[in-house]
Amino acid sequence: MQFDYRDFEKYHNGMMDKTEATRFLEWLESPEGEKSFQKWLENDWDTYSRVEPQKITLSKSQTNRGGIKIRRYWQNIAAAVLLVLTAIFVFYLNRDSDPPAEYQTSIQPTDIVKSAPKGKKTTVTLSDGSKVYLNSESEIHYLSNFRDERTLKLNGEAFFEVVSDSLKPFTVITDGVSTIALGTSFNINAYKDKGEIFIGLASGKIVIETAQSANGKLLVKPGEGVGYGLESGALFKKEIDINKIGQWKSGILEFENMPLDEVLQTLERWYDVEIQVERNKSIPKELCTGRFKPNEYLTNVLESLSHAIDFDYSIDKKKVVLNFK
Repeated sequence: MQFDYRDFEKYHNGMMDKTEATRFLEWLESPEGEKSFQKWLENDWDTYSRVEPQKITLSKSQTNRGGIKIRRYWQNIAAAVLLVLTAIFVFYLNRDSDPPAEYQTSIQPTDIVKSAPKGKKTTVTLSDGSKVYLNSESEIHYLSNFRDERTLKLNGEAFFEVVSDSLKPFTVITDGVSTIALGTSFNINAYKDKGEIFIGLASGKIVIETAQSANGKLLVKPGEGVGYGLESGALFKKEIDINKIGQWKSGILEFENMPLDEVLQTLERWYDVEIQVERNKSIPKELCTGRFKPNEYLTNVLESLSHAIDFDYSIDKKKVVLNFK
């Protein structure tokens, strides 16, 4: 990366953002940076000395001695200026304010994506201190200036622990549904194949907004859940068990009157496997209810389901085949 004298002035006046200031100092320590820095100082001195030119005649010996003194003088000046630059950099590291507006226009926020693949879960700490727990096959998108906007998009499922900021609400967008919070914790299940988004509130308060629904906005309290039909555009609210909200974070797998096809989709995400039905038979229209201990083996889950629904199964690496009787 190449910098010029305008960058030096921009840095010295505190007009760079932290990232650019760090890169500038790193470049200044390189041989190319040191050479440019010396040249800038000498040019500044030449400009200053031309203000009041003086006619001075020196002998050869005087010129040599003067050259030595001048070099030492510039070495001292360079060291002092570098000390000042270092102090400015400390200011960059500790300040919370942004550079003036005329300098912000050139700093474009970038898109950041955090994800958890099938069979994995991950935790993301955002720049405002809030935490996002991502379930398998889920991802969030947000901009690098998230601390200013506090808005992100979710695909899949996540549990949020939001740091309170009364001036900057925290907003999660999922297929046209906005979940708005100040300081709270909640879970959002927004997998595309479910046909429904469901938000459960564990603590604090949230507001659910959507332009598609007739009632448009709902205030949600702890122990309440809100569902949104992707096709119908309808919002509905129901009571839920707070202790079960986001329990997947602890590795607990639970189904409650869930259709078998949705159960199998969940197992595919949870264990990173592909589940097939032998001879393309249709999946029975069964509702499943069950709870398993944390991080239960897939074989134990399938064994329990097979007793209830009556099927055989085989597992070959990441491929599971079901044979319904």
